Amino acid sequence: MNTTSSPVSTTSLLPIQVATNIVNYYVPIIILVFGIVGSLCNFITFTAPQLRKSSCGFYFLIASIFELLSITFGLISRFATDYLGSTLNTTSTAYCKLRAYLVSAIPLVVTYLVLLSSIDRSMSSSVNAHYRSFSQIKMAYRATIVAILLGFISCLHILVFYDLRPRCATMPGVYAMFDSMFVVFWLGIIPHALMLIFGIGTIMNIRRKKRRITIVTDRRLSCVPVQQKRESKTDVQLIAVSN
Repeated sequence: MNTTSSPVSTTSLLPIQVATNIVNYYVPIIILVFGIVGSLCNFITFTAPQLRKSSCGFYFLIASIFELLSITFGLISRFATDYLGSTLNTTSTAYCKLRAYLVSAIPLVVTYLVLLSSIDRSMSSSVNAHYRSFSQIKMAYRATIVAILLGFISCLHILVFYDLRPRCATMPGVYAMFDSMFVVFWLGIIPHALMLIFGIGTIMNIRRKKRRITIVTDRRLSCVPVQQKRESKTDVQLIAVSN
């Protein structure tokens, strides 16, 4: 057996290990800083009166709040465990369950709020007046409450089946498989597939509208009220963001 190969391999791995440690330490900090700044910018943007009164803008406003909570809680709690010596993740069952629950439920709420914005733009661009009636601020209030409740209720199983084993983890066996499928489908495939479907629906609605609109002259366009032009421009911007 060649006994000299082991020290050489270990030595060659040292720079990789150092680089990995640096990346693991600084990348979460960078993500946290840019995530907080981005969420605050979104919040400021969607609190503008013109956007705040829009149902789609309201969805993005609430989503930015939950996104800020998700980034700050998830990354800070993870950083505290990895680098600040926190042992709550291995000693406190309550903390284990609560953190696992929140890092799943809060991003889920954000995802479904963005989905609602996509649905809202699809409804508002429809040629059917009945569908367009769903794109109202009062409907946005109700749908937002439903999305928040759905996100937190659908993750309640985490509070039951997560525990210290000895670190915070899922119950092995059937539930571990269910938890994996829950993340893949409920947090991933289903909402993003629906976003794609309603995004395509929005594009089709816009094209259908264009075919129904006759060519107008620049003179007639100049007669359109300024407020109506601004609202139309806002709708176009929100459609672009939600898709």
